[in-house]
Amino acid sequence: MERADISLYDDDFYAWTQQQAAVLRGLPATSNQLDAELVAEEIEDLGRSEVRSAQSLCENIIEHLLKLEFSGLSEPAGHWRREIIEWRLQLEKTLTRSIIAKLDLPKRYGSVLRLLRHEAPPLTQLLKSAPSECPYSLDQIVGSGDEDWFPEPR
Repeated sequence: MERADISLYDDDFYAWTQQQAAVLRGLPATSNQLDAELVAEEIEDLGRSEVRSAQSLCENIIEHLLKLEFSGLSEPAGHWRREIIEWRLQLEKTLTRSIIAKLDLPKRYGSVLRLLRHEAPPLTQLLKSAPSECPYSLDQIVGSGDEDWFPEPR
């Protein structure tokens, strides 16, 4: 493996999986036993799994940020903050430029609202106050730095 490939592998695993799959597909067909197309698909799936993981973590964080801001509940707030921090730490290990480009925050927010519609009251009440578009930036969701950001309760 060339040094540039190792660097891409370390810096942006998703981009590396997509690049390696393209390289495999571009190899000349040989009479050996390598199923290049299937191997390429498996490598791409590894990258897509990283994207899905980051998307899921963002959804979890957005859901809990909404609960903190709009639920009016104080009892579980400490638990929600702890979970947000845990998910942010996991997300930090996963995010790369190419994964950030695939996050699609409006779609993540729509999924969260759909999920919240099926919560038990009083959490379903927060939907009346929640904005129609995601109120949080990627920086707020990721919570960069040592000081984690949380919204003020309304």
